[in-house]
Amino acid sequence: MTCHNPNVRVVLFSGGRGSGALTRQLASRPGISLTIAINGYDDGASTGEVRRFLGDTLGPSDFRKNASRLARVLGTCGDSLLDVVDGRLPQHIDVKDALEQLQAMAPAGADPRLRTWLDAFLCEYSRRPSFAFGDCAIGNVVFAGAYLATGRDFNRAVDEYTGLLGLPAGLIENVTDGRAACLVALDAAGRLLRTEEAIVDARNHSTIRRIFLVDAPLSDEAVMRLEGLPEAEATRELDAKEPPLGLNPRLAAKIREADLVIYAPGTQHSSLFPSYMTPGLAECLAGNLVAIKLLVTNIQSDAEITGSTAVDLIDRALFYMRLRSSPSVPSPCLITHYLLNEPGKAEAAPYVQLGPVELIEDPRLVRIGAYEDGATGLHDAARVLEPFLDAVQAQPRRLKVAVLLHDSGSANKVTETMLEMVRGHIADQPIDATVFCLGDFELDPGFVSRLPFQVRSVPDSAGFVREVSAGEFDYVALFESSGMYRGEDLVALASHLTVGHLDAVWGSRRLSVRDIRDSYRVRYKHNPLLGAVSFVGSHLLSLACLLLYGRYISDTLSAVRAIRAEDAIGLPIDLTHKRANQYILSRLLRRRAEILELPVRFTPLSPARVHRTSFLEGLHALTTLFILWM
Repeated sequence: MTCHNPNVRVVLFSGGRGSGALTRQLASRPGISLTIAINGYDDGASTGEVRRFLGDTLGPSDFRKNASRLARVLGTCGDSLLDVVDGRLPQHIDVKDALEQLQAMAPAGADPRLRTWLDAFLCEYSRRPSFAFGDCAIGNVVFAGAYLATGRDFNRAVDEYTGLLGLPAGLIENVTDGRAACLVALDAAGRLLRTEEAIVDARNHSTIRRIFLVDAPLSDEAVMRLEGLPEAEATRELDAKEPPLGLNPRLAAKIREADLVIYAPGTQHSSLFPSYMTPGLAECLAGNLVAIKLLVTNIQSDAEITGSTAVDLIDRALFYMRLRSSPSVPSPCLITHYLLNEPGKAEAAPYVQLGPVELIEDPRLVRIGAYEDGATGLHDAARVLEPFLDAVQAQPRRLKVAVLLHDSGSANKVTETMLEMVRGHIADQPIDATVFCLGDFELDPGFVSRLPFQVRSVPDSAGFVREVSAGEFDYVALFESSGMYRGEDLVALASHLTVGHLDAVWGSRRLSVRDIRDSYRVRYKHNPLLGAVSFVGSHLLSLACLLLYGRYISDTLSAVRAIRAEDAIGLPIDLTHKRANQYILSRLLRRRAEILELPVRFTPLSPARVHRTSFLEGLHALTTLFILWM
C-alpha cells in the first residue's frame, strides 16, 4: 500500500568528522536531496590562524572537511585536486619555503580558481606578513583566498569553495548569515574557556556548564573579570556580547521543505549545540510539522561531554534550541525521535551511558538499540538511517476499492446511493473506487459518465468476486442499497481504509443510538415482545463474538462494511447472503484482524418494504458463529 518517493529532502546538522558515516550513507543513497548545515566557530590549529589573520571571518575547517568527504564519495573532482586541498604544510616550515610551496600549488592545467584564490591570499599576506604557516591545511588557505575574492562574503565563499570541488551550491550550508562570532564556555568549576579549541581540548576533560557566542575574542582582562563574577552575572554579561546573528535564509527555506532533519553525533559543545543557538532556527524547525526530526546521540564520550549521559545530551540540545525562541517552542516540534545507543551492561568508559531514560516524558520519541558499527565507536549508518528514510520514502498510494451495491431492487435506489457518495466527497479521498451494481436494471449512461468513479454491472455475487480477483483490488465494500443506509457513510468507511493498517471498517447501527431507537419504534410498535426478542438476539450475536473470539462487534448484522479483498474472496457463501457477515467476521476475528467500528446512520423501514432479519435467521446466524468457531 505504498509507493516510492523519488526525492527525499534531508537536512543534516553536522560537525567536521563526527557525522562522516551518516554523510556517506546519505550522499550515496539514490533519491536523497541532501543539505549539510555547519557552523564556523572552529578556531583551533590552522583554521584559528586563518581567523586571526583575516580578523572578520568564521572558521573554514569543517566546511573544508565535509566538502572533501562528499567530493570523494560522489567523485565530483579528481584525486589530485583533493590531495592538494587536503594536504598540510610541514609543522616547522619557514616562511620562504611556505610561500614557494603555495606558489607551486596550482600547476598548469589546474582549475584557474585555485590559482586565483591562492594569489588573493598571498596578496593579503604581502600587505600584512603575520601568518604562521606551520602545519597549515592547504584547503584553509584556499578557502581564505575565496573569502577575499568574494569581497569577504563567507557564505558565498562556501559556495565557491565547494564549487571548486565540483559540488553544487547549497549542498553545504553555513547555519548563519555569515557574520563572525566566537565560541566561549563556562565549565562546572567556573572557569571561562575562551576559545572553541579550549572547549574540545582532550587534556581538559571539562564539564561544560554553558556555551556562549560573543562578537570578538575575549581579552585576558575580560576573562579574569568574568571568572570573578557569580555565574548568573557572568552569564548575563556573556549573553549581552552575542552579535546579532541571523539564520541563513537559504538554509531556512530548506528546513521548511525538509522531509527529514538529522541532528548528528559529534563534538556537541563546539560543532552542534552552537548551531542550535542560531536565532530563528527553533521557529523555523517548529514551522515544519511534517518532517521527522531525528537526534542521534554519541556512542563514545570525548573531552567536552565528560560524564554526560545520552539523556543529558538530549536535554542540552533542547536547551540550546529553545534558548533564543520566544515563546519557548514545544520540544516535539524540534525533535520527533531520539536515537540512543545501548552500550551494554558490561561496557563502561569510553561509552556514553543511556542515563535516566524513564525521565523522557514521551516514550514514543525514544529509539534504543545497538547502533555501533562493530567496536569502532562509529555509528552503523544504515542501521541508524534506513528505517527513517524508508518511512519517509514509503508514501501511501491510492487504494483500489470495489464497492458492491446490492439489494436495491431499482435503478433509482442505486442512483441515489451513488449521488450520496458524490455528495460525501468520495472524489476527495485517496482511493480509486469502482462501483458494481447487482440487479437487473440499466442506469442512465449520461449520469454514469459524470460520476467520479467507474460503474459496472454484475449479474450476481460470483461475478463480482471474479471482477475483484481479476482487478487486483485492495478492499471490498459491501453496501445494501435498499434505502435504509446512506451512501455518505460508505465514503466515511472508505476514508478510514487509508489510515493505518486496518483489515476492516465495520458500519454499526447500534452506535447511532437515536436511529436504533427509531428503528425499533417503527418496526415493532405493534409487537413489543418481538422487539424485545430482536433486541436481546442482536446482543447475543455480539456476545458470541466476544466469548468465542475475544472481540465485541456491536452490529454483526450490519450491511455497510469494508474488508480486505482477500477476505472477501473464497468465502463458501454468497456475499449477499444473510449469513455472509458471520463467515466474514469468523475469518477476521480468528486471525485477530484489526477492525474499526464506525456509527452509520440509517432510515428505519417497515418490514413490508424490505426484508429484515427474522427470529429464525438470527438463530441461524448465532449457530453459524459457533460452528465456524469449532
